[in-house]
Amino acid sequence: MNRELQTEDIAEQLGIESLTGVVKKAEECCAYECQRIALVNESRINSLRAEYSLMLEEERELMHWLRHAPPPVQCNRKRPAVYTWGVVIALTLAGFIFSLIAFDPFRFGWKSFVYSIGIAVVTPYLVDKVLAQWDARRLVRSFALVAFVAAITSLVLLAVVRGDLLAQQFAAQNSVVIFEDATPQPPQNDFYGTTLGLLRLTMILLAVAMELGAGLALHDAWPVHNDAEQGWERLRERLALVRRRLFALTEEITALKNEPGIFAARFWRNFYRATLAHIPRSVGAKLSLLLILAVSLGHARAKAQEHVTIIAAIDLTQSVATPGSDGQTDFEKNIAGVTRLLAQVPASSRITVLGITDRSFVQPYILLSANVPDDPGYFGERLQAARNQLVRAWTTRAGQLKPQFQSTDILGAMLLAGQLFDQDRSRGRKILVLFSDMRQHTADLDLESATAVPTFAVLQGNKSGTLSVASLPGVQVFVLGVDGAGKPLSYWQSLQEFWAAYFRKSGATLGAYSVLRELPALQE
Repeated sequence: MNRELQTEDIAEQLGIESLTGVVKKAEECCAYECQRIALVNESRINSLRAEYSLMLEEERELMHWLRHAPPPVQCNRKRPAVYTWGVVIALTLAGFIFSLIAFDPFRFGWKSFVYSIGIAVVTPYLVDKVLAQWDARRLVRSFALVAFVAAITSLVLLAVVRGDLLAQQFAAQNSVVIFEDATPQPPQNDFYGTTLGLLRLTMILLAVAMELGAGLALHDAWPVHNDAEQGWERLRERLALVRRRLFALTEEITALKNEPGIFAARFWRNFYRATLAHIPRSVGAKLSLLLILAVSLGHARAKAQEHVTIIAAIDLTQSVATPGSDGQTDFEKNIAGVTRLLAQVPASSRITVLGITDRSFVQPYILLSANVPDDPGYFGERLQAARNQLVRAWTTRAGQLKPQFQSTDILGAMLLAGQLFDQDRSRGRKILVLFSDMRQHTADLDLESATAVPTFAVLQGNKSGTLSVASLPGVQVFVLGVDGAGKPLSYWQSLQEFWAAYFRKSGATLGAYSVLRELPALQE
């Protein structure tokens, strides 16, 4: 009977392993090819990204030029070229004449013409340059406002001068009678003294208004004159080409990035298509039957999977910090033991890792708590993924642990484990794994200082029945890593007898009590 069952198990295992081997090789082939494609496309993707950055910068520059270069039709409607250039020439000529008049009293001769031409030309030119280089609309508005205020103010001052002149004419007409016996008085004429300051200010403001107006007119005249040269339409066409290239680059980069995934999808599509289409019918029938049986067995096992509750307690006290002959401390070995335990947890299980501290029950230190799914997967891939995730989480958290607690409260850890088992209402196996030297060392009970541990009955009697015993009915207990460092063999044996009696009293079954760290069989 047993031989027949073993043969069936072997046949089933061989069938599953053969299918698993084929799928695994296909997965490795697909993964390597995807990696090769990604490495080949990496340089091309970087090159396209660099080109994309250049195109994006060119797009910004073209948009900048288009914003500041209005369409030719719009410019021609608002500012006719002839009128604008006429204003520039008239104001420049006026500036030349006024400069020539100002230099005339100094008798510079022909030099005054050169100075006057330079003054008349340089100011509008510099104003145009400043406006073109800064490209500031606020500056254009500011210059226009200053020129406007100066022109209006000069006109007002000229009106004041004209009023004074009219008043002077009326004053001269009032003196029509001259008495012969009167002493002749020289005529009093203060017109020039009164209006001289106003005339100076007027000339200053007019000069400012004319020069700024000439510069602004020149600034407006250049775009009108150079509309054809700037090629506003060509700028729009170039911007459209750049944007189309940006769209094409985005599409090409996305295609290169997705190429490994596309290959993987096509690979598995062809793999399964070939599996279904090119296998002979007889073999295909057998394979289909084998797959159906494997699926049925997998579902049957998933349904009949027994729930397992596992609690692992690891000693975090200084009693396990002493290094052994191999250079590793018991604490490091216990960390590795918990890692191996997590790497083989069964499906449909709950795993909890708690720390043994100086106050294990009063201040619980839960290091890890997780549930493993019931479905292990068709090839056990879901279960293996869950185990890998548990190991990674434990490795991260264990890197921050240290054996730092001075006292060891193992009894408190037992009480905490009993309550955790009581919270899990599901039926199934209950396993408690202890990674500790089991040397209880608290104010209530000190098993570490004695050379030999008294029996459980004696200690319970000495404590008048107050020795706390956890409730662990039906729990399988595995005590691992109980070293006897610094103690005689008799101490180790007496400590074993004490804990064996303790677990019998708690209702648990002691599966192992060893200095080694051989893990129990978590699945029966």
